[in-house]
Amino acid sequence: MRLSRVFERLYAKVYVVIIVLKEKVDVSIMTVHGDGSTVSRAEFELSQIASELQQYVHDAIAETPFFYVGVLNSGINQGAIPTCHRHNAQKYADLSLAKTLCIRGSYMLYSSKYELDAIEKMFQGFGVDFIFSPLTLLERIYKDKIETKAQLYVLIYEEYLAMAVFQHATLLFASFDHVDSGSSDTNFDDKEDDEAVVFDLDKEHEDDGINIDDLDALDNLPDLEDLDAIQELEDFTDEIPDSLLANDTPADEGMQVIAPSLEDFGISYQHFLLIQKRLESYYKDATYHSEFIETVFIADANNSSDDLKRFLEEELFLNVVVRHVNIPDELLALSMEEVQHAV
Repeated sequence: MRLSRVFERLYAKVYVVIIVLKEKVDVSIMTVHGDGSTVSRAEFELSQIASELQQYVHDAIAETPFFYVGVLNSGINQGAIPTCHRHNAQKYADLSLAKTLCIRGSYMLYSSKYELDAIEKMFQGFGVDFIFSPLTLLERIYKDKIETKAQLYVLIYEEYLAMAVFQHATLLFASFDHVDSGSSDTNFDDKEDDEAVVFDLDKEHEDDGINIDDLDALDNLPDLEDLDAIQELEDFTDEIPDSLLANDTPADEGMQVIAPSLEDFGISYQHFLLIQKRLESYYKDATYHSEFIETVFIADANNSSDDLKRFLEEELFLNVVVRHVNIPDELLALSMEEVQHAV
C-alpha cells in the first residue's frame, strides 16, 4: 500500500465549490471521512471575499492536506466550438487571448485567460484546483441523454444561461450568456465587442495553473420551409406571444388598452427570447452544420421554468422536458469525480 493511501485514511477529504454570482458568492463544502460525509453551505456578499469567505474556507481545510477547491467559471468570454483543429477555429471565433481545452478530440472549450487569471487571483489565499465550465456541468447533468439524436440542452442558474446542442455525444453548437433579470432589453449581446479570446493546441497539456474540467459530422439542415415546427424564426424576435396578451377582463369602453412591456413578462420571457435567438444562429449560420431540434431539455436550478416551457412549446412547437437540479451538489459530485480520475 502506497504511503499516500495511508495518509488518505488518516485525514478527511474536503471538497470546496464556489459560485460567483452578480451580487453574492455561494460556497458549499463537503467533508468526507471514511464512509461518512457532511455538507455545509454559506452565502457571502462580494465585499466579503477577502475576509469572511477566506476564513470560512480556511477553517474547513485547516485539519487536512487533502482539500480541493473548484470554482464555476462565470466569465462572459467563454464557450465551446465544434472543432479541435487549429485551422478551423477561426471560422467560429477569434480566440487569440483564450485558454483552450480539446475534449475527446471532438470539440473545444475556451475561456478568456484574463478572466481565468482573475478567478485565481480572487481566491489565491487557498488556491484553486478546478475551474469548471458551465458547459461541462451541463454535459454532466445530461450524460444519460447526449448520446442520442440532436437535442438542445439548457442550464438555467441565477443570471446564467448555458446552451448546447449534442448529437451522439458530439457538440454541434454552444453558447453561454448572462441575463439581467432587471432589464427589459431583448437585444442580447452577441459578444461582437468582447475581447478577442488563437487556439494554441501545442500548449494544450502545459501546466499553467488553470484546470478547465474535461467533459468526458453533421448533415445539412433540411430546408426550413418544409418544417412546420419552426415559423419564421427571423421575424419572431420582436413578437410577443398572443398567449401573453390574453386578458379575461374586457377593457372599459373608451379606455386605451396598453400592451405590457417585456419587463412585465419577467425573466422567463427573456430566457425564451435568448433561446430563440441562439437557435436562429444555430440554424442560419453557415459555420454550423445544423440538425433539426425537436426536444429541449432544461436543467432548471431556479425553479422558474413553467412559463419558459409554455413559451417554447406554444411559440416554437418544441417538446420541453424540465429537470430540477441543485448546482452546488452537481459541482461537488463533479469535483469528486475529477479527483478520482486524477488518482
